[in-house]
Amino acid sequence: MKSTKRQPTQKDVATHAGVSQAAVSSVLSGDGVGISPSVQERIRESAAALNYVPNRMAQALKTNRTMMIACIVPDLSNPFYPPLIRAVQKVVEPAGYDVIALSTDGLGSSERGSLSLCLDRRVAGIVGVFFVTTARELSGVLGADIPVVRYESAPKRGGPLAIDDFYVDNQQVAFELASRLVDLGHRRVVFMASPGGPERARIAGYSAALEAAGLAPRVVTVDSYSIDGGAAGAARLLADAERPTAIMCADDLLACGAIRACHSAGLVLPRDMSVTGFNNLSMTDVLNPSLTTVALGQELFGQLAGERLLARIRGEVDGPGEAVALPFSIVARASTAPPPNAPNDTRQLNSAGNTA
Repeated sequence: MKSTKRQPTQKDVATHAGVSQAAVSSVLSGDGVGISPSVQERIRESAAALNYVPNRMAQALKTNRTMMIACIVPDLSNPFYPPLIRAVQKVVEPAGYDVIALSTDGLGSSERGSLSLCLDRRVAGIVGVFFVTTARELSGVLGADIPVVRYESAPKRGGPLAIDDFYVDNQQVAFELASRLVDLGHRRVVFMASPGGPERARIAGYSAALEAAGLAPRVVTVDSYSIDGGAAGAARLLADAERPTAIMCADDLLACGAIRACHSAGLVLPRDMSVTGFNNLSMTDVLNPSLTTVALGQELFGQLAGERLLARIRGEVDGPGEAVALPFSIVARASTAPPPNAPNDTRQLNSAGNTA
């Protein structure tokens, strides 16, 4: 006779952990209000030891929302976003939540469609990188009691809506990076970007740095944030009679393409051309030469976003949203150096390791 093994229940978990069934229900539903962290951890350990699998359908009926967190990003194929999503997962999965990822191509219609899908699926919370959607347009999900955490490319001040913003001041980042290139002696620095995302803030910072040095900014726009886009844009620049001595790219994929185009043209980097990027993707330290770029803390954001969503869901945080600045750092590597005609003092400064 075939026997069937009984699935463990919340009552079994409660007995194993030495707590009430109500405490188990509260913790495993992602709430846990009023229950100490040590007891919550004991409950989760007991659930794991017993291989307890929560009844997601029952929980959804009870709370009117599923145990899902939605991550809405512009492009899942861009290596910038998977570490962010994984960082969210590491925080929310131990609390019983699954993560779904939605890609929008940075289009307003796709962002709105993703938000509608979140409403239909009754997700518990949203982590979003929105290129078009404004805070006002998030009122539908907020009205459904779905908390939202956004990754922003410019400073925010918070507001009356329950939207938490974590931001990097991309204008300041670009200003500092462009200033380093100017300090190295570069006088023809071109910025390469593609429409969408943080490019306006980065262009503003780059332009401000060049204008402060009495130099004329020049921006080249390519079709997409991709290696091919960067290669095509750089090839156009290299054909100029007075080609730049430095190409400042709005992201690392464009910078990879620019390096490829420089190699194809027979240039030696960084002797003949300096190239910089943004995002500090994992491949940038193994390029030839390794890429000077900017670390923007996407994994830290994912962690903080997951923690804030859980706090909102559990009622530990309530009321208007908060704006939090994220740290950034310029990662100086081998793709930048003074131009061939730079004064000796800038060359000595670079060899001392005090600039990018």
